[in-house]
Amino acid sequence: MTRLVGAELLKLRTTRTFWGLALAALALVLLIVLLNVAIEDSFGAEHDVRSLLATTALTGLLTLVLGVVVGAGEYRHGTIAWTLLVTPNRLRAVSAQVLACAVGGFAIGIGVAAITALLALPWLAAKDAAMPGSGELVRVFAGSALYAGLAAALGAGLGALLRNQVAAVVIVLVQIFVVDPTLAALVDGSAQFTLTGLGVAMSGGADSSSDALPFGVAVLVWALYATLLGALAAISTARRDI
Repeated sequence: MTRLVGAELLKLRTTRTFWGLALAALALVLLIVLLNVAIEDSFGAEHDVRSLLATTALTGLLTLVLGVVVGAGEYRHGTIAWTLLVTPNRLRAVSAQVLACAVGGFAIGIGVAAITALLALPWLAAKDAAMPGSGELVRVFAGSALYAGLAAALGAGLGALLRNQVAAVVIVLVQIFVVDPTLAALVDGSAQFTLTGLGVAMSGGADSSSDALPFGVAVLVWALYATLLGALAAISTARRDI
């Protein structure tokens, strides 16, 4: 299994899509964070700083799209046939792809978090911002990176299940920007189990008064979502002709 994951990682990091989405995630996060630091005269509360730095969780949106593109891309380009010739066990093949996307997404998340911290933290300190403790800062950045990895895994499972890149990306965007807020507004207590709510819980962007799930529970719920999609994708792949 380790070799399969390594092979999928090699395919992942040698594609322009991986590096393009990684750079897009970095540019988006830095634009939002640094622009806010430049505009705001002061950050009087630790929560303000923590919420700003939790913007690194936006990386998860891009890695979710990355996972979808990777999961469905093999069917679009016809390379899935070669993959299954090398690895006839379709459960192992899908699992390796999902795990590789998780590792790749986490790597992007760590990179974006590290560069954001390197640029934003000294600037915030120079402006005498009310800085959270080092433990909280690590929690925000590490949680955002973990979220990026899990988001990529979920996207890979969805892409492999649907096999259509455009349809999968549209479904992801509709889920996050339409379904999630609608459920939160109509069903009490559902917000914390939506993709958006889980992302906020993992990134540490929620304040103490919110009903976000604890970090560990949010990770388990998201991992369950990703595992379920990956299992459905494996079953669907095993039953279909390639």
